[in-house]
Amino acid sequence: MMQFSTLRRIRNTVVTLVAAGALALGTVPAHASERPIDITGYSVSSITVTDYNCRNVTVKASTKIKGDYEDAYASIDVTKRGGVVTWLSLDNRKISNRAFICPSSDGLGAYRVGPAEVSATYSVWNSYWEDYDTEYVDYTDRTSKTFYVRGKAKSSITAKRSGRKVTLTAKAQVYAPDRYGYIKYNAKNAKFQVKSGSKWKTLKTVNLKKGTAKLTVTQSRKKSYRLSIPTATWASSTNSHSVTK
Repeated sequence: MMQFSTLRRIRNTVVTLVAAGALALGTVPAHASERPIDITGYSVSSITVTDYNCRNVTVKASTKIKGDYEDAYASIDVTKRGGVVTWLSLDNRKISNRAFICPSSDGLGAYRVGPAEVSATYSVWNSYWEDYDTEYVDYTDRTSKTFYVRGKAKSSITAKRSGRKVTLTAKAQVYAPDRYGYIKYNAKNAKFQVKSGSKWKTLKTVNLKKGTAKLTVTQSRKKSYRLSIPTATWASSTNSHSVTK
């Protein structure tokens, strides 16, 4: 990265001197693109982990180029909570690169691809020499894409009946790479559900504490129950096996 910055400063100095010489000769180049190449989007999939191993996450970028485009290079940041985790390189028009992510040290949650520092070259018509010159431009492309690294979540439910009352006890865990195993998962907006025909009907929405939640319902007939936990930024969704009581 330091070498790249140094080369950029040297190149910019040379370009400035050449431009000054052109002005001295009275040469006015044609208008050129301020951004010869634009990154129009990234394609990257979220992942769910069940171990602490590092991963290579494939990232692809789509680009749009102007008519005077010649070449480009970009350094693309991959960040988490504003801190740079790793970086990718874009060479010329397309990218298919891999971001090296270590959930055990980088953590679970939201990651972002972008922005990118772009160095591009483009051609401009030199009316004095009646030929094309190659010019250089540096800029920041702020296109970005968020993806998620989630721990695998799992849940279970038990039921006890006493007369017409059924007490449901649900538990949940999530894989924590930094702990090298599963830990109690205090899931938010988890749903105790009962089977109604072919569909599941929500009885109550709860937040688990110490990885556990309980619910007592009044039901004289046998019913099937389960716990459903939605996807979180750092944990996958999970539905427990059903229990009938």
